[in-house]
Parts: sequence; C-alpha cells; structure tokens
Amino acid sequence: MGVPAEARCWSEPSPGYLDQDAQRFFYRWGGQLSAALIRIRSRFDGDLDQYVLYLTFLLSELAESINGEAGVARTPRGLNALSLSEITGIPRESARRKLLILAANGYLNRDADGLFTLGDRYGLDAFFTELKPLFWDAVRTPR
Repeated sequence: MGVPAEARCWSEPSPGYLDQDAQRFFYRWGGQLSAALIRIRSRFDGDLDQYVLYLTFLLSELAESINGEAGVARTPRGLNALSLSEITGIPRESARRKLLILAANGYLNRDADGLFTLGDRYGLDAFFTELKPLFWDAVRTPR
C-alpha cells in the first residue's frame, strides 16, 4: 500500500497562507488537532495509548514505503510487547494488553511467535485522511 498522491503534494494550499497572523493560525490548527484527537480516540475505544502503539506500526510501514521507492527493499518484521513498550514508554504489561486488543479488533496481526504486524483495518490512506486537516484545513486563509 503506497502513500496517496495527495499526501505527497506539499504545495501551498492557497496563496498567502504563510503570511497569516500566527495566533489565528495556531488557534485554527489547535482546533483541528483537537478534532483529530477526538476522532482518533473514538476509533480506538477512548484509548489514545492504543493509537500510539498502532501509530508505531503505521510509521514503520510508511518508512518501508519510502525506502521501497528509493530501491531499498526490506522484509517487514513483527514487534513484541517489550520492544513497543521501550519505543512508546507504555508499561510492558499495558502495551501487551493493548496490543492484544488491537489484534482482536483487526488493527494488528499476531503470528505464532507472538510478534505483531500491521493489520488491514486502518491503513495509511485512513491515517492520512484523518490527519490531513492538521496540514491544510487549519492553515488555509479564511475567506
């Protein structure tokens, strides 16, 4: 699954958006961030730690996609609860419990060795769609 073409396009969304009043910009951006976190929180049953764990897998897939475009092929490998605990700072037992929930809900897959990999329920396309307002909707010049 590649990065959507729209996500690669970082051209100015509207003329003059960089000249906006900084306070208005951060007010709009903060509103978009808050709305995105509320949507994400509800998707993950009110548990943003689940999203942080899941985001680790999404970012890994994104890195593999970028590296693949650059001709660097890698075999995807799974992660265990201890590794994810160290990466995210979430206690190991909490991370393990949340990873099992993510696997049960189809966000992650778990192999026979207990390693987790990205599932099919919510991929890069949904990730970019969810966060897109943080980049362009919040910074567009009001009409």
